[in-house]
Amino acid sequence: ALLALNFNAAYGHDWWLWCLHGNPVSVYVFGSNTAQANAALTDWDSHSDVNFNRVGSHTTLSVFGDNFGATGWWGLASIESYDYDWWHHWSWCKITHAHARYNSYYGGSSADIQGIFCQEIGHTLGLDHSNTGDCMGKTYYNNINVTGPHNWSDINAKF
Repeated sequence: ALLALNFNAAYGHDWWLWCLHGNPVSVYVFGSNTAQANAALTDWDSHSDVNFNRVGSHTTLSVFGDNFGATGWWGLASIESYDYDWWHHWSWCKITHAHARYNSYYGGSSADIQGIFCQEIGHTLGLDHSNTGDCMGKTYYNNINVTGPHNWSDINAKF
């Protein structure tokens, strides 16, 4: 059991192994800052082959904001459930449910909040932080709040 827990902890940071399963991706947006969350989803949706289907219940991707307190993170992506799929996709894992969170404790302008949602949604799609001139570099390499061509092509190659 300990080996399995260590594997899951190490695996959680290998963003290139992540990929939400299915297209369209069912998305539930709730909590605080839903306008910025929806703007980030629309940005990804309009520039990539992924189709985000907004629904009113807990589904494949939950995108939400709340005041989580002094956690040290402004945004956080996490795998909530997964299934191994060696037969069809030759991949370590298919994500069956993920969360993309914004922590309002640390504040930010409306554009910054959209950028944080943009980055966390990108993580759930399998992207790591990158210096490619878009939201995947926010707070690491730049202060950009929208998607960009490099990551669109990365996402389109996955879907």
